[in-house]
Amino acid sequence: MTKQQLASSLVHPVFGNYSSAILKGNTLYLAGFGPFDVNQQLVGENITDQTHQTMQNIRNLLEDNGFTMDDLVRSTVYLSDISHWAQFNEVYGQYVTEPYPARTVVACQLNGFLVEVECTAVRD
Repeated sequence: MTKQQLASSLVHPVFGNYSSAILKGNTLYLAGFGPFDVNQQLVGENITDQTHQTMQNIRNLLEDNGFTMDDLVRSTVYLSDISHWAQFNEVYGQYVTEPYPARTVVACQLNGFLVEVECTAVRD
């Protein structure tokens, strides 16, 4: 089984030596996505707006490659401030449905933005 690099024209290009997503079999591994538009410009100044942009980036990449948000099985969320958790969770809930993906939330230092999300999706 070979791995295939995937991307989307609706999502900003990567910032370094990595892939936006790798497909191996029926599993799609997404890199961490943040609140950036296709021109790599930061979108939003608050956690709500930045979370919407981040989740839209994830949805766009999934849908452009034959997956849906319902295919998400796991996500790791990085927040610059853990006090943003409730606001993040409210927006995140608008993009995922039950049974919800397994999720870990980590507070960490991000470089000028508030949220980053990496995911794994599995297609039937």
